[in-house]
Amino acid sequence: MPLLFSVAYYALDALIYLLLAVAILSWFPIDPRNRWIRLLHTITDPILHPIRALVPSIGGFSFDILIAVLVLGLIQRVFLRALTS
Repeated sequence: MPLLFSVAYYALDALIYLLLAVAILSWFPIDPRNRWIRLLHTITDPILHPIRALVPSIGGFSFDILIAVLVLGLIQRVFLRALTS
């Protein structure tokens, strides 16, 4: 069971980094037809779409990535506690 928690912990860690990459890349004019950008959005959009539906943009700023990173960080802490106990 600890192996499963360890794999989930590192998968969440990779997902957090991918979300941060989406946030940084959104500042640049990148072709959305680029295969790497499409892959990145294919991985991260299932997490971001439900948050976008619940939390509207405020003043042109979208907080969906911030909320997703915070929630994934909390889940990661739960996995870390399961690993250390």
